[in-house]
Amino acid sequence: MEKILFEDVCRLWEAEKSKEVKASSLAAYSLIVERQLLPRFRTLEDITPESVQGMIEEDARRGLKTNTIKSVILVIKMIIKFCERRGWLERRDYILRVPPHGAWSDPQTLSTEEEKSFVNWLKDHPTRLNLGLLICAFCGLRIGEVCALRWEDIDLGRKVMQVKRTVYRIYDPRGKPKKSKLLIGSPKTGTSWREIPIADFLAEMIGNIHKKGKDKKDDYILSGDASPTDPQNVRNNFSRVLNTLGFPARKVHSLRHTFATRCLESKCDYKTLSTLLGHSNVTTTLNIYAHPDINQKRKCIEDMIKII
Repeated sequence: MEKILFEDVCRLWEAEKSKEVKASSLAAYSLIVERQLLPRFRTLEDITPESVQGMIEEDARRGLKTNTIKSVILVIKMIIKFCERRGWLERRDYILRVPPHGAWSDPQTLSTEEEKSFVNWLKDHPTRLNLGLLICAFCGLRIGEVCALRWEDIDLGRKVMQVKRTVYRIYDPRGKPKKSKLLIGSPKTGTSWREIPIADFLAEMIGNIHKKGKDKKDDYILSGDASPTDPQNVRNNFSRVLNTLGFPARKVHSLRHTFATRCLESKCDYKTLSTLLGHSNVTTTLNIYAHPDINQKRKCIEDMIKII
């Protein structure tokens, strides 16, 4: 019997998946197929619980991030289920384990002192891109959501903003000559559609930038015209600001983590924080942020001893 090529299976799976998921999700899946799976597996016979677990352990030894490894596991499991439904693979248990080094680690955040310096510098340099960074830091938006904000989404009278869409770049590893394109779509999840209060100083800065420009209500705030800013421009600007201030390199997403951390430090409840962040449920928020520091642990033990 002729062996079934793994690449052929992946192409059929991608065609089916394209009818079920957003273009951004499909692009992410395809990237994993091209970079992680096709170099390892030539035919379906190569797919076994042992070979897949071996791939995971090899990725862990190479220092691949835990979230990336979990994404690889997600994709390979979907492809395996696809093959099982068609009788190309016999049904077997694939109990895949991420090695211990993949344990939870603290999300990147700015310290309180770093954030004060960061915010003061941005306020002294009121550009559109710097405004975008302040919105990330004080409203908790994802980078794509900030790039997708239009003036019609801002109500300065009520001091609130509506998060209705996101900007994202999708990559086609097989595309030629251009391998990526910028798209505008719905937010990450249904609960990502949300209304967020705007701090007084931030509302004033937004108002000042609006007065200086000649933007229409459907123009994008960070670009000032009908086309959105590429998220990469925001990332590059963030890196320049950090470098100017002499801070360690971080991802823009660290501003969202910083926002969440400051909210918790001010005793914000998890349900409210989950709503502000646009998480699909409170469990997601708890999994990311419900990790007490050493002072909280010490207080817990000390309080317990007092009772005894």
